[in-house]
Amino acid sequence: MSQSLAFANQSIYHGKILLTGWRYMIDGESEPREQVGLAFAPAVRRHFLDAYGWLLLAACRVNQVPEQPPHSVNDLPPLPAGLVRPAEVNACAALENDGWVAALKQPITRASLSVAPGHLASDVRGFDARHFEVWLQQLMELADLIAGAVDES
Repeated sequence: MSQSLAFANQSIYHGKILLTGWRYMIDGESEPREQVGLAFAPAVRRHFLDAYGWLLLAACRVNQVPEQPPHSVNDLPPLPAGLVRPAEVNACAALENDGWVAALKQPITRASLSVAPGHLASDVRGFDARHFEVWLQQLMELADLIAGAVDES
């Protein structure tokens, strides 16, 4: 396993731990849902974006990993002369423009986690733990896809 894939798996794991804690706090109903979201969402988002960046580096077969991963295809280091950007990275670029990665990259604000007036707490206007659970599944699928491509090369 490449170092980038190992870092991606670690970031996914840490995000998953935080997401479990978020769900636990919501289910316990001991704290206001909006405040719980504001406490957990930025940290979960950061781990998921880090995992995404590590996956991009793994897909490009980058051996010298940076201190911090990129959070966008546009932030990847240039490929050596003669190498073509892998198809998985092109697919990620499309997801950044109009897909789950674009949604994950949206800033988290109080408004994006607040409950609409007159609605139940489960009817939020923006992000909630359920969105992050879906993004986790999509991130894990992307990790499997990229790991498979790296193994085949």
